[in-house]
Amino acid sequence: MIVVAKHQTLLDKLGLSTLEGVKAFKGDLVKDHKGRRDIFRIKTSTDDGRTLVLFLKRSWRPYKKDGISSLLRRGKVWSTSRQEWENSRLLAAAGLNTAEPVAYGEECGLLWERFSFILTEAAIGAQTMEKFLHECHDRKHRGRVFAALARDIRKMHDAGLATPDLFTRHVFVDDRAERPRFCFIDMARLNRKQPLPTRWRARDLAALNVTAPLRQATARERVCFLRVYAGRLDKPFARQIRRRVEYLLQRRKFRRFLEEPAPARVCD
Repeated sequence: MIVVAKHQTLLDKLGLSTLEGVKAFKGDLVKDHKGRRDIFRIKTSTDDGRTLVLFLKRSWRPYKKDGISSLLRRGKVWSTSRQEWENSRLLAAAGLNTAEPVAYGEECGLLWERFSFILTEAAIGAQTMEKFLHECHDRKHRGRVFAALARDIRKMHDAGLATPDLFTRHVFVDDRAERPRFCFIDMARLNRKQPLPTRWRARDLAALNVTAPLRQATARERVCFLRVYAGRLDKPFARQIRRRVEYLLQRRKFRRFLEEPAPARVCD
């Protein structure tokens, strides 16, 4: 099964309008996750000559536990690609930006998926927050961007949406306008509940915090971010975030957080 939301003619030309064509596609490889998943960057153009960049993510060996979990929740199997597709729609309905969905397809058995893909346009924004933290040294500009991001995450949470994958590399930023804009990618995991449990809010903010190494953001900047998010400095909530950070730091992939701290900056 394939669902196409836009660019049907272009996908036909690229051979990406059938599952067979998607499986056979070869191009500019961005990442290969040990043969389990791969990601391609496709630079093309529309009929009117506009340059268009697409990203194709294929899932070759999905985890069986994910299929069984979706079966138990919904009574039928959803692929991870379909889940990411539907999550993008939920985030968009809440007023948040995601990489524009173009198409998805899946092959599912009775208990789990066998293969799936999702195709999106490139995210808005020239860089991820991970790169922004490393390259931007303008104190006031950083403060504006951090405050805007805190408000967007609060908007997502107030809409009853949360994700454990709220990492700095999953958030693109367009910081050229007076009001920075953000775009969230790789949102295959999204929790929904209204009102949103405080533990999920803390979990998300801990994930964002732990993917911003100590040397790239000061303690004062982190406190300022939390004040904008919460409206004030909520010490019990801050302790909950800290406990989650300590838990995450037990995992090797988050150890980069403990690099040498950044010099102090003044909070506006």
